[in-house]
Amino acid sequence: MIYILFLICTLIVLCFALYQVQHFMIFIPKYYREDGICPLCQYLSIVTPENIELEGVVYEPKDPKATLLFFGGRSDDSVALINKLSQNYPTYRVVTFNYRSFGKSAGSASEKNILQDGVYIAHIIEKNYGAFHLLGFSLGSSVATYIAAHHKVQNLFLVGAFSSIEDLIKQKYKLPRVCIRYRFNTKKYIQNVSAPVVFFGSHADTITPVDGLQELYAMSKNPKGYYIFDTPSHKELLCYSKIVTQIHKVIDETSV
Repeated sequence: MIYILFLICTLIVLCFALYQVQHFMIFIPKYYREDGICPLCQYLSIVTPENIELEGVVYEPKDPKATLLFFGGRSDDSVALINKLSQNYPTYRVVTFNYRSFGKSAGSASEKNILQDGVYIAHIIEKNYGAFHLLGFSLGSSVATYIAAHHKVQNLFLVGAFSSIEDLIKQKYKLPRVCIRYRFNTKKYIQNVSAPVVFFGSHADTITPVDGLQELYAMSKNPKGYYIFDTPSHKELLCYSKIVTQIHKVIDETSV
C-alpha cells in the first residue's frame, strides 16, 4: 500500500513538473536588435486594458498599397524581424508587436493574454490604418487565426501552421491530455474564420508537420490557397521567396 502511494505521489510530482516546464518550451522570449530598425520604420507602443505595455513597430513606405499585420513564432523578436519583413514586403505597410515578455514588451506571456492581446491589437490597427491583411508564422499562425475568428480581416496567411499545440505535444512526447498545459487550438479557431485563408507549409518542416496544415485546410470555411513545398525548413518558410511572391499576388488582387 505504501509503495502504491509512493508511485502515485511520484506520478503527481512528475505531472506537475511537466506541466510547469511547458511554459519554457512554448514561450522562448527573445530580444535581438544588433542591426537596429530600417529608416522607414518607427517604434510603436500599445497599452492593453490590463495596463501592460506592448512594444511594436511599423514599416511605412510612401503610399502603401495595403497594411499587413504580422505575428511571429515562439522564439521570435517580431520587432527585430521588421527589417526582413520590410525587405520582403516593401510596398506594404507592415505592423507587428511583441508578445508579453518578448523584446521590450512588459508582463509575462500566457496563452490567454497572447490571444486577447492579439484581438486588441487588431482593433487598434484597424482604427489607425483601416482594413488589413493578417500574416501568422508558427505560433503566430494560431494567434492570427484566433484574431481572424474574432475580427474582420481581408486575408489570412498561415505559414508553418499547426492544428493545435496539444496535437504536437501528443505526437512528439506521448503525454496524456491532462498533463498538457497549452492548447492553442488552431483547428477550433479556423472554423469561425470567414475571411479567405491561404496555407503554406513544407515537407522538410520538422517543427510543424504538414499533416496539421492539411487538417486546418480541410476545416477552413473559405480556403483560398494551399501550398506545400519540398525544401524549406521551418525557419526558412517565413522569407521563402515562393511564399512571399504568392502573398504579394493575393494582396494585390484584393486591392484591385
